[in-house]
Amino acid sequence: MAKTMEKRATVPSTAILHLHDREWVYTPLGNGRFRRLEVAAGNMLPGNLQEVVSGIKPGEQFVLNALVFQNTVEQ
Repeated sequence: MAKTMEKRATVPSTAILHLHDREWVYTPLGNGRFRRLEVAAGNMLPGNLQEVVSGIKPGEQFVLNALVFQNTVEQ
């Protein structure tokens, strides 16, 4: 049985916001607007990186520190 290699997004662990038993990242919409997307986080990787199983694709943009961004937005 052949294994298929699957490309997954990898983000800094700080890019994932853990809120209400769910995981989120913020992605830019343009014109200074952002969208919060639910993701399924996967394995922790070396270098404080985390795999994203679903929700964003490799190459998509995201906010590097979701918690700081969330706190800034709420002020």
